[in-house]
Amino acid sequence: MKLKDRVAIITGAASGIGRATALLFAAEGAKIVVADVNIEGGEETVAQVAAAGGESVFIYTDVTKSEVVSAMVEETRKRWGGIDILYNNAAATELCNVYDRPVHELDEEIWDKMLDICLKGVYLCSKYVLPVMMEQNRGIILNTTSNDALLAEPGFDSYTAAKGGVISLTRSMATEYAEYNIRVNTISPGYVITECQMGWYENQPETRSMVESYHLTRLGVPDDIAQLALFLASDESAFITGALIPIDGGYTAFKGAKHRVNLSK
Repeated sequence: MKLKDRVAIITGAASGIGRATALLFAAEGAKIVVADVNIEGGEETVAQVAAAGGESVFIYTDVTKSEVVSAMVEETRKRWGGIDILYNNAAATELCNVYDRPVHELDEEIWDKMLDICLKGVYLCSKYVLPVMMEQNRGIILNTTSNDALLAEPGFDSYTAAKGGVISLTRSMATEYAEYNIRVNTISPGYVITECQMGWYENQPETRSMVESYHLTRLGVPDDIAQLALFLASDESAFITGALIPIDGGYTAFKGAKHRVNLSK
């Protein structure tokens, strides 16, 4: 019960990493707000938490809308009295996979939408949760970036820009709010097989083989990331803040080394 009686908001919890984290946090004693635009998926997450004996609620949340995020945070505070953990996990994975492009080909609307979801969403959720945590004089914020922000990933330019911004924002927030006993860290997943990634995983064997070749272990599953989120949300990580933690089966180490070797030739 590492999170006994703590209140956790998890954005993007209707599926994938968010759902896995909601289930794990609830099993460790937390009360969960499943915050997502996907009503059906969010309610399914709540049902799974309940079936496992946990406590959660679904609150429809578009992380790009200030008034919607503010209302979600206020409802959480009224329901459970405070907020101990915010996991900014909502992402635009399908938007990235299908519509992202190199800068000269990138549609401005896609750029705006990507930054709205992946970067502005982190800002808005943090903006409205932080005053609650500051009043409590404690809190944990977890942000999600990507290996694409750490190593060059040509053709995914709006996604890399947004995720790079998350890294810088995390460090700034960790410094600013340390005096309130608020810790802020960034999780950087490698390739994780979630529902929205199953298309290329099942139907594009050449792409899958290439991606697998960059990992020193295997491709990830949602529970891999959830376990790291649990550690960072618990008291076991009390000495960690402002950190960027890759969890990628060695992807950044191996691919980074491969690039350096190629450049030296």
